[in-house]
Amino acid sequence: MDGQLPIDTRPWPVRRDAALHDQTMQQTIGVVTKRLANAKVTAYAAYPEANHWRQRAVEVKRQSIRQLEEHLATFTQQVESHGGKVHRATTAADAIQTILEVAQHHQVRSVIKTKSMVTEELELNRALENAGIAVRETDLGEYIIQLAHEKPSHILAPALHKNREQIHALFDQDALVYHTEPPASEDIVALTQYARRRLREEFLAADMGVTGGNFLVAETGTVVLITNEGNADMVTTLPRLLVSVVGVEKIVADWSGLIDVIQQPALSGVGQRLSSYTTLVSGTRGPDQWEGPDEWHVVLLDNGRTQLKDTPFEDVLSCIRCGACLNVCPVFRQVGGHAYGSVYPGPIGIVETPLLTNFEVLPELPSALCTLCHACGEACPMNIDLPGHIVQLRQMKQERHMNAIGVTRSYRWWARFWATPHGYRRSMRWARWGQWWFVRHGRIQSAPGLAGGWFKTRDMPPVASMTFHEWWDRTRGKRQ
Repeated sequence: MDGQLPIDTRPWPVRRDAALHDQTMQQTIGVVTKRLANAKVTAYAAYPEANHWRQRAVEVKRQSIRQLEEHLATFTQQVESHGGKVHRATTAADAIQTILEVAQHHQVRSVIKTKSMVTEELELNRALENAGIAVRETDLGEYIIQLAHEKPSHILAPALHKNREQIHALFDQDALVYHTEPPASEDIVALTQYARRRLREEFLAADMGVTGGNFLVAETGTVVLITNEGNADMVTTLPRLLVSVVGVEKIVADWSGLIDVIQQPALSGVGQRLSSYTTLVSGTRGPDQWEGPDEWHVVLLDNGRTQLKDTPFEDVLSCIRCGACLNVCPVFRQVGGHAYGSVYPGPIGIVETPLLTNFEVLPELPSALCTLCHACGEACPMNIDLPGHIVQLRQMKQERHMNAIGVTRSYRWWARFWATPHGYRRSMRWARWGQWWFVRHGRIQSAPGLAGGWFKTRDMPPVASMTFHEWWDRTRGKRQ
């Protein structure tokens, strides 16, 4: 069964133009992604064993996916032996229904959450709020975009597109609503102190905690959360009811496998040896314990994932959501995450969104948002063949006749001309003659037909008055 993902229904040109005119977003995302990419390079250079452990992580994840059902069965048995309950959700709708039933059974009125891309995939906040349940994100970035009523723009850093002035304005508005003291200034410390003060109230009042999960350890039935803020410790220990929503692909067999993979999200995503906090949830609160949930539910989400097993795209299930591919992508740096229209932006989103939805939404992703520069393939710590998959998705689009007829015919004629030296030289002569209708101030600034869209956001030098071959023939005599 195909998956379901929330999408931005605006047409691609509208999303593109909105992004290209958002200078604040471009500046913040450009600066931070370059810093994160450089931090990764520096971290690997200073850590001689980094590539060894990265390769170990790849092997662990590949093996875990090959034995997925076996490990999920072990995980389920272990969780339930420690007082938890596991729910298998085939679709997003199944997961939402399960979570709502749990919340309504316990008469939940307020929920606190950790950062979780899978709950963004479910649009869980909206479902809970529609059921009359208040929801508060406790990750700082997620808290910011929740106040802004926006979606995450980056897998690892949800509010990457916001600057301090915008965040200060959001906190000022929030302070008015809750009749509390606003942040003293736009200083990072002041903004953080405001968020800490506000979120402490939410932590103490919540009836239910909701987490995602970076990894699942089958051997012990453990959900592993890695954060840089420590909010996961509060979410998993203060409320008496806990729900963890995790994709089935997050499974690893045992603690040895976890040790091999746990470095990678921080090392490749932000250039740190390890995240600041690692939270382990292995069961409900014992009779002699004063913290932890009285009841724990784990929702294992499929939503199209298992249909990728035993296909050329199986390695996509090894993604650890580190964001490294986004940090090096030149397209992402220009248009940001929201332009992709999917909950999963960047190169991994270009691949995952069509696969999980069977091309039912956003079919433009493989073609419009990738230059095939291969930077993402080099950056991915899990050796996912992102460039190769994007090419294959483009081929699938063509085979399914999903490209516009004008586009298909234009590329077909282009390929026919450029398939031979004679055709290429003839096309250059035609371009040299026809370009002067579109040259302004020494640059080509527009073009007819398919090429017209390309020139909406860029220009280029005119075709040279003489090619190298023509110059050679004229100055050195005919080539043999």
